Amino acid sequence: MPRRENRKTPKVISGRIYTDDDYTGTVVGSPAWFDWLTTASTFYYESRLGTFTAHRERRQRGGLYWIAYRRHGRVLRRAYLGQANALTVARLDNAAVILAPASI
Repeated sequence: MPRRENRKTPKVISGRIYTDDDYTGTVVGSPAWFDWLTTASTFYYESRLGTFTAHRERRQRGGLYWIAYRRHGRVLRRAYLGQANALTVARLDNAAVILAPASI
């Protein structure tokens, strides 16, 4: 069954973030991207390498970290993305590859 889209979740497609506010079309890795990450709590990532949903979570060590999630059937898989200042296109693409269905 295909994924149902949540229209309010910001999407990163082909290295640009698309939202309903001022950050539409912002390039991943730009200063505006990192500014946006300080206020965001989730986004959907789509590239030619795969897809996932990322959530910002507070961890035991006291910081805020980004985690990528993707469900395959009944199994929910996770990949650690890191803190906001580490979220580059390369890091996001790497997580997409790790969570891709062929890597099970």
